[in-house]
Amino acid sequence: MRQKRMAWVGVAGLILGFGLTVVQAQDRPANHEHEVMQSKVPAAAEPSEIFCPTMKTGQLCSHGSADTLGLEGVKREAWIAAARRYNKAVDEATKHLLSDADSLLTAQEKAEVERWFAKGLNPQINQLLEAAAKASQ
Repeated sequence: MRQKRMAWVGVAGLILGFGLTVVQAQDRPANHEHEVMQSKVPAAAEPSEIFCPTMKTGQLCSHGSADTLGLEGVKREAWIAAARRYNKAVDEATKHLLSDADSLLTAQEKAEVERWFAKGLNPQINQLLEAAAKASQ
């Protein structure tokens, strides 16, 4: 009888542990959820991100760019789908370019090209766009 009780306690512990893991995983947004979180919790003082900081250089935040354009409803959803197709094409083109670079460039030259497409440049692009928008107002 004691062994059965210990087995049930072990099973209950596993279920509880799994449930806590699921809850914790749901609390932490993954990269692809970044855009969804961005649209649900807009920062009052900060503009929407047009180019995603979590993606390669030149890839759009689908929700942030839709927010910037003020799109709603069907038009917003169509824009988000178009932006996602664009991001996929940008990713594929970047991969293709870097693959071509293997046979064309030295290791140092290829490293420089890879730096151009690294994550982390999109926030700087957003800052430039914001500054230009403020200057034109």
